[in-house]
Amino acid sequence: MSVEILFGIHTAEEILKAGRRRVIRLVIARNEKNRRVIDLAGLARKNGVRVDFCDRRTIEKLAAGGHHQGVIIETGRLEKLDVDEAAGLEKDLRKTVWAGLDGITDPMNLGAIIRSAACLGVSTVILPERRSAGLTPTAHKAASGALERVNVVEVVNLNQTILKLKKKGFWIYGMDMGGQPLPRVDFTLPAFILIGSEGEGLHAKTREHCDVIVSIPQKDGVESLNAGNAAAIVFYELSKKL
Repeated sequence: MSVEILFGIHTAEEILKAGRRRVIRLVIARNEKNRRVIDLAGLARKNGVRVDFCDRRTIEKLAAGGHHQGVIIETGRLEKLDVDEAAGLEKDLRKTVWAGLDGITDPMNLGAIIRSAACLGVSTVILPERRSAGLTPTAHKAASGALERVNVVEVVNLNQTILKLKKKGFWIYGMDMGGQPLPRVDFTLPAFILIGSEGEGLHAKTREHCDVIVSIPQKDGVESLNAGNAAAIVFYELSKKL
């Protein structure tokens, strides 16, 4: 079994509550006084998970410098899904919002986008295997446990995946400069919203496959929004359709 070492109170809490993966053990800093951490130990024991107490130096080593909050959780990896499997998990594919990330290489941005997706009804996030941040411990920490609530699909070719989703009835919306202003876009479901990198935006081929290019109106003098913030704004607009 492939093992992940993740960290942070919220991440550990969501993993234990969701029950989507095998948890090997919870590791807590010895003499930890935080009430949430103490409650977390109780939740782990209730779920039959072993709880170990270690000194801070050991915790630091396990977290490899990450912001661990005195908590490490050792788990099996989430089961990988393909596009068809993710579609099969939907109650009604016609009332679905998915997101695709094109060139998001910052794990903090990736985690923030997945967190916004979970909060605002985006049920699946699709990542290209290349030119993309991976599901690292840092991404998990930034997502604050949201990876347990959203399906994440990694694909070899994002453009081929877009064509496949079109066959399933998805409307493809790309977030990029020079598109229709977001307030004027009447989204149609099922929707697949593509978020590009802050610097380059969507890749040219990806943009070609979009049915509608959408832009967030901005005040003069501001170049662009952080990709995570832009994603949250458009996810909120799409949530009104769900």
